[in-house]
Amino acid sequence: MAHIETCRLDSSFYVGIVGVAGALLAEDDPAVWQLVGVWLVPTLGWLASLYGGDYFDRDLDAIGKQHRSIPSGRMSAREAFIGMVLTIVLGAAVAIALNPMNIVLVVLAGGLGFSYSKWFKARGILGNIARGGPTAFSLLLGAMSVSGTVPVDLLPVALMFWLHDSSSNLVGALCDMDSDRRGGYATFPVRHGDLATIRLVAALDVCWVALAVSVPIGWELAGSRAVHWGIYGTGMAVAATLAVISVAILARAPRPTPRLAGLRAHELIVIERLWPPCVLIAATAGLPLALVFFVPSLVITRSAQLMMRGRYEPGRVVRRNDLVEGAS
Repeated sequence: MAHIETCRLDSSFYVGIVGVAGALLAEDDPAVWQLVGVWLVPTLGWLASLYGGDYFDRDLDAIGKQHRSIPSGRMSAREAFIGMVLTIVLGAAVAIALNPMNIVLVVLAGGLGFSYSKWFKARGILGNIARGGPTAFSLLLGAMSVSGTVPVDLLPVALMFWLHDSSSNLVGALCDMDSDRRGGYATFPVRHGDLATIRLVAALDVCWVALAVSVPIGWELAGSRAVHWGIYGTGMAVAATLAVISVAILARAPRPTPRLAGLRAHELIVIERLWPPCVLIAATAGLPLALVFFVPSLVITRSAQLMMRGRYEPGRVVRRNDLVEGAS
């Protein structure tokens, strides 16, 4: 159970779908084994970052999150380190099997993930930017794995995912602001406070939504890709609406922002971020294939949230009135 908690089943399915979206944007009809591979490599990388995060943050977690796997004694630091190494090795092996040149993207993404856990997390906005990078590289790896190159017109899509995940990481940092401050981590919320963080989250959301709108328009004008605008527009509108609601939860919360408000906003983001990659799949490769990835991921993600919130984040299981009480 400690390993399941460390792997965060409520957040581990999204990044693999980004890889699949990259593959389908780069190649009309990739093989099934390729789609499985480009889902597996980013997922293993994500798990490696989670094991690494718990390993490198074990002293910080001992201050504010004693219930987590390592501080609670249910997992040793050595086990977390081994979990990180094994998932890195397995992910790299599958990536190389798909395309030997993938090793470049694996090293770049792994370097960002390691740098985040080891150094950047405690250094303001650099940490949030570093944490968003591996998801962007997941899209590029998906494209590289099936076509041998990365189409230039996918780079703005990668940037969209980079901005999106930097925003969601900021919300997570806002949730952890008190424990980070006690542990000496100078994250962006610790340095600049609640309101500045919420404004930056909103600004990053505006940027990724603007890219989501403009990129397919560019494709159409250039004649490089056809997009099913009904599916694309509806799906991205849902994603943007959920992002707005998550920001509204933070904006309307008392000050200082109660941890529960941040957790609820982040919980919504975890659902919201399933939409953009699945919408890209649906609008370019067809709705049925998108549903193959979206429906199981949504069901497992939401089920994991409901089952794990009391174990991994005890603060989520509280009365609604605690939102107000927590600010006092």
